[in-house]
Amino acid sequence: MPPATYTEAPELRAERIGKHLEKCREYWLKCPTYLEEGDLCQAGEKAWGAVAQMTKAAASDRGWRHFQHRELLAAARQIADESANPAAVRESINIVRTMHTNFYEVDLDLADTELGMAHATALLERFWRLLPELYTHGRTFEAWLAEAQR
Repeated sequence: MPPATYTEAPELRAERIGKHLEKCREYWLKCPTYLEEGDLCQAGEKAWGAVAQMTKAAASDRGWRHFQHRELLAAARQIADESANPAAVRESINIVRTMHTNFYEVDLDLADTELGMAHATALLERFWRLLPELYTHGRTFEAWLAEAQR
């Protein structure tokens, strides 16, 4: 079932997308520090948060609701289903979700967390490419991240 839609003024939508992208970048750039410190819960939660924020940006661009956890997942699954390899994208979504669960359960080890980070990277890059040039300015996801570190 496709995600529910909502209507908002274009300038509000652009503001919302910008906010989600900035939070995505903020969270993602914190992941390596938490990994270095051995704080796998925070590293995983920030990775999940980055993916959630990127998903929200893509959903906002499409006019899809994403305000509740189930709406966010519906949007991510719809994007997966529109991809060339839906099963692989859905698998990545599910693996990254385990890192959110780990924040509460604290049962992932370093290898699982690194696997989750690899899947988060793939999702972030994939969802970034779905955004219009208005937001990406033709940059790759990596270039966009590097821009913030200068």
